[in-house]
Amino acid sequence: MKKIKLLVLMVVLLTFPMIQNCGTASKGGGSSYTIAQDLVNQGWDEISIGNYKTAETLFQQALAENKTEAIRISANNGMGWALSKNGKILESIPYFEAAAISDNEAVVGLCGALIYRHQTTQDYVRAAEMLGNMPPEKFAQIHSGLSLSSAKVHALAALAYALAGDKEKAKVYINKAAALDSMMVGTGVDKLDDAFFLLGWKD
Repeated sequence: MKKIKLLVLMVVLLTFPMIQNCGTASKGGGSSYTIAQDLVNQGWDEISIGNYKTAETLFQQALAENKTEAIRISANNGMGWALSKNGKILESIPYFEAAAISDNEAVVGLCGALIYRHQTTQDYVRAAEMLGNMPPEKFAQIHSGLSLSSAKVHALAALAYALAGDKEKAKVYINKAAALDSMMVGTGVDKLDDAFFLLGWKD
């Protein structure tokens, strides 16, 4: 009986370190998610006060950490906006692309960037279709530092449709924008030269 007890004790002592290590690894993963989320939160805070370069660094660090899908989307969205608001609009496109699958702020950013790039007419068409499929009526700003609004998104949709050659839909959306924001009353699509006025970007 003593030999059996001794054997059981030895097994417990041998396996205990492995159990501890297993628990530590699990905690490490959770901690890493927390680190990534904290970096993302800090990045958005920096965007809200105009520190776009600092925000870029924070979002880049977050993307290098272990993260959930939601954190990955937010980090890519934030990176896209940090870059675009700092004048790096073409560089922002891959990040907006990565987040636009489930984030409407990223959709807006991507569409603005496509309008800016306009390699072909297809860029305008794609921007118009993406905004139309959202649709702008369902847009709700999450991050106040972006200074977006439903009216601005409607105006961006109007611009995209106008550039894509659909004047009727462009007129519909610019009228909706004016109905949402009195500052846009009397504004024609022809006066919205590019996405900068709407998205607060700089060239």
